[in-house]
Amino acid sequence: MHSEKPPLPKLQPVLLRRTSSINPPNGFSGITGASTPLSGSSHGAPLSGGSSHGPPPGIVDPDASNPVVADEEPGNSATVMNMSTHKRKQSGPVDNDIILAMERMEKQEEMEQMEERYNMGDVEPAFDFNNSRRVSSSFPGAYANSSFLNPRTMSLVAAALVLLALAAFHSSSETIDHSAPIAAGSNTANLGASNSESSSKSITYGEEHMEIVGSPKEAHVHEYNKVRYFDKPDKMTPMISKGPNLFNQDMGGLHLFEEVCVTNNMDALRWTPMETSLRGLVYFTGDQDILDNEKRCVPCKDTKGLEGWDSASPEEAVLGHKCGMNGLHAMFASSVGDWSECISREENMKLMEEYGQTQSPLDVDTVHLFTQPTFLLQFNVLDTEVSMFDMLMTYLPHWQYFRDNNEFPFDSVISHSLEGCLSHNHHWFCEILHQINAFGPAKEIPWESDEKTLYCFKQLFYNEVGYQRNLDKDDLVTKDLLGEFREILFRKFALSRRRNHHASQKAAAEQGESEGSNDEYTKIIFYDNKLSEKTVWNEMDTLIAKARSLEKYQNVKFVTVDDFSDLTVAEQAKSFNEADAVIMVHGEQMTNAIFAVDGTTFVEVGCKVSSLIGNPKFMELMDSTYQAVERCTEGADGNSVCVVCDSDEDDSNFTMTAVAFENLIDGVVRSLQK
Repeated sequence: MHSEKPPLPKLQPVLLRRTSSINPPNGFSGITGASTPLSGSSHGAPLSGGSSHGPPPGIVDPDASNPVVADEEPGNSATVMNMSTHKRKQSGPVDNDIILAMERMEKQEEMEQMEERYNMGDVEPAFDFNNSRRVSSSFPGAYANSSFLNPRTMSLVAAALVLLALAAFHSSSETIDHSAPIAAGSNTANLGASNSESSSKSITYGEEHMEIVGSPKEAHVHEYNKVRYFDKPDKMTPMISKGPNLFNQDMGGLHLFEEVCVTNNMDALRWTPMETSLRGLVYFTGDQDILDNEKRCVPCKDTKGLEGWDSASPEEAVLGHKCGMNGLHAMFASSVGDWSECISREENMKLMEEYGQTQSPLDVDTVHLFTQPTFLLQFNVLDTEVSMFDMLMTYLPHWQYFRDNNEFPFDSVISHSLEGCLSHNHHWFCEILHQINAFGPAKEIPWESDEKTLYCFKQLFYNEVGYQRNLDKDDLVTKDLLGEFREILFRKFALSRRRNHHASQKAAAEQGESEGSNDEYTKIIFYDNKLSEKTVWNEMDTLIAKARSLEKYQNVKFVTVDDFSDLTVAEQAKSFNEADAVIMVHGEQMTNAIFAVDGTTFVEVGCKVSSLIGNPKFMELMDSTYQAVERCTEGADGNSVCVVCDSDEDDSNFTMTAVAFENLIDGVVRSLQK
């Protein structure tokens, strides 16, 4: 028989209840009902403890240093951040009352199991029931010898899980004022607690907490491919412009500006002829004398003839500021907002309209700031001849210098003249730039053709328009340089005849050799511009048909081109390369002269011929000859090589007598035989 055992002490019942609030640590005043904005924040942001609302945009890691952004308001160090985040979900802790209840349940279960085993006489008591403490650490314990999966244990676990679910629901359903704004760098756990230590690891209340990993960025500013996008002009960092400075003192023509913006002349697109190469330059200054000028933002009427930034213009006396330089009209302001406000004034708008200098954009909503050195590519899209002489002849010496040193000083190129010029556009001039790799590894940056976006640049390279139009800057464009440029094009377009074709042919003839049957005749190509409404050479085909029947022209091959616009650049290059002489109506198609071999004869025909190709300096560089055939003067006899015009206008249609045409062909053949 077992000896009588002492009675077990009576256990107190455990009261399980759901708490109605969360027990925060000392110093935490809670977030329920928080409606007072944080000091220094002017941006409203929703605050949520549940996952359905996503992360509040203003929360950042409080441990990370928060640099002062350049565009924040004075005295406002709490700027709302807008940035991509990495989200991590953290479950909230269990209510303190629940933890206590679970411990008491486990303790009661253990004591009941001990009581049961004690009554059965299997073991000696391991607890002193009078003071509820364990008396032997070597006791194998009830946990080791009892099954966990008994009905009572399962019931207790189920009850605990229910309590956990209720506590979680209670935590996520706390009343939160979503109108309370959050400042960048603030801690949601510290709302209302001014003395609490800020730490991302101390944010432990609520169902989940969103952390932002990474350094903060400026409000409303995004950056992609080294271009910063500001959705409001007043968010921009203040800029002070510098320059222009000559990139190479020995060459000229290429200027470097810093911290400037560029606009487009909208009136130039309505001119006749249309002009696409004019730009406005917003120059930022702190000079109060300039800023006091009400007309500081009005561009000058005309900048042609200005050979530099410091060149004087009569309009300076009217507007009270510098006009800029050829192709670039200067405007002055203290900021983008100041410039936008200045040009929107009614009196300035009228003055710009009167001058033909209406700029775009007028009402700036967004700003694109290019942070890498950028080349401003501007040229007249509608006239390839003007483009080649106004832009390319200025840039070629610099291009050669960059190639020789294998280094281009700019990383990107932007063209407001023609979108996609270097990437996908097959405009004649763009194709030439592409084939010679004019800008090295620099990439073209696309732009949006709207009237709300202003383009600004940390560093802007400006190739002065028209600087070398007349090739009057000695020793810049040399015969060797132009020859190197043309040789590259000959290879790229796989042209059959080399530049020195005529010299090689002459040397072969002297040695009794021949280069082939193609050299047994003289090839002349003609163009009458008959598909146009103006400057048409009437009856040119009739004159050619009659000339073909003459015995003296049996070794002359007459070739006509119907429409150059139907030909690719390669096809145009081929037609000029295979010609010994070119006789055409005056026009931009003559720019293909760069594909012709040395010694080619060029003839332009029209009532009035104004040609850049015909510049004697250019012909000297090409080792070629040029002739302009214009309106017949009073008293001219029938043998004169001239045209008869339909009207007094310079672009009038015209014709030529058979005698005059025959004399023209005779002169061309003789020039080729020299």
